[in-house]
Amino acid sequence: MGIQTADVLTPLRAAFHGTLIANMGYTPAEAAEAIGSGSVDAVAFGRAFLANPDLPERIRLGANLNAPNDKTFYGGGAEGYTDYPFLTDAQREAARDNATEGVR
Repeated sequence: MGIQTADVLTPLRAAFHGTLIANMGYTPAEAAEAIGSGSVDAVAFGRAFLANPDLPERIRLGANLNAPNDKTFYGGGAEGYTDYPFLTDAQREAARDNATEGVR
């Protein structure tokens, strides 16, 4: 789950009965698994949102994610915050086609 190397969620979930939101490098599949298993109630996507302004749509379609460029996160300029591409119509259609093929 995420980039964690130790299982901190199991004892935390046992001791804490409120809403538990995890983060730290989860892929969409790992997030779905963690939520589905009840390990957490939600997963936050920080770096993935920086690099993918349309992250919810990409996750919903199973589309590829843009890779984040850590060097531009806190550089003081627009690069890295405003220049990551949205899905093109062709990429969106390809992702829909790939999702449909898996349903057949």
